[in-house]
Amino acid sequence: MRSDIADFDDVEALLSADRDGLLQSVALAGAQVRAIAEARREGVLDPLGDLRPRSLVIVTGSSAVGADAVAFVVAAMGARVDVPIVVIPTMPSWIGPLDVVVLAGDDAGDLALIDAGARGARRRAEVVTLAPLEGPLRDAVAGRIVDLSPRVYTAPQFRFCGLVAGLLAVCAALVQVRTTGAVVDFDDLASALDAEAAANHPEREAFRNQAKLLASKMQERETIWSGDDTQTDVLAHRASVVFATVAGVTGTPLTLPAALGAVKLRSAAGAAPVDSIFFDPQFDAPLDQPPQLMVVSSVQRQWQTRQRLGAVAADILVDLVDLVDPDETAVAGHDDMMGYLVLMLRTEMAAVYLRLLGARRA
Repeated sequence: MRSDIADFDDVEALLSADRDGLLQSVALAGAQVRAIAEARREGVLDPLGDLRPRSLVIVTGSSAVGADAVAFVVAAMGARVDVPIVVIPTMPSWIGPLDVVVLAGDDAGDLALIDAGARGARRRAEVVTLAPLEGPLRDAVAGRIVDLSPRVYTAPQFRFCGLVAGLLAVCAALVQVRTTGAVVDFDDLASALDAEAAANHPEREAFRNQAKLLASKMQERETIWSGDDTQTDVLAHRASVVFATVAGVTGTPLTLPAALGAVKLRSAAGAAPVDSIFFDPQFDAPLDQPPQLMVVSSVQRQWQTRQRLGAVAADILVDLVDLVDPDETAVAGHDDMMGYLVLMLRTEMAAVYLRLLGARRA
């Protein structure tokens, strides 16, 4: 049975259900980015400044969030950086002193990351770690590494924004490599993420809390996630993973043409396009509804995306549209990258609220 949205405003019940500290953990996205900004100011990335590497090799190991973060950055930056970017789960055999190796994972015990760190250091490649520099990984590299490891602990499933910021910082540090487009302002990004976390605080009512509103839409109905370009396709995939792993709510990530085909096929098979006004979940059998379509887009592209959707009903999630209240002053100058990361934080917080609501009822 679908809950009333007011259930999300029972703050005391939500907090008591949060035995694992998920609300605090998910709200640390801004702190993760701010730690990257501080590391840049400290000169941690200075060893990369004089390099013109043959390749930038990003090793993800077994990390799902690392693979998603890398896919997002490559979609955004791959055509803008004049160095080949190789994304691979394990270290290739040809690594040498002309390469930069980035360990983009979340487990210091991941054998693929340990091997990549050890071989990269032994072959005199410049090795950067975004994975925790502790235990077996720390022993493997023996100090021969650029340390961008997490300074703020959070659950691995909430490290997407921090990993993206770290990868963007590595690209920005390669100043001898030609890069087109503006570099993200990490302090502004951290502030935007903090503002989003504050706007979705548990004490904020659901009608003004975009994470709670999104969580309410994700209950008891099959969902298809889609984007309208390569970057948003990655975000759609990540959103489906977050809802599945955090809240246990499964969704299917598809490209937009495939998603439209799936929804139209279900509708043609006789599924009701909308809820009947006479439907009562207390007494009636569940309606055979088509899946709801959630499309990740941008402010600039949402009109064109709506035209592509035609008559298909869908929720279009756009960057930064609902970040600031109408009675507050909007933060100007945010680009799509910043907006997308804010939107990703919103979906993570929505998944946490959905999980806590389920735990409260258990």
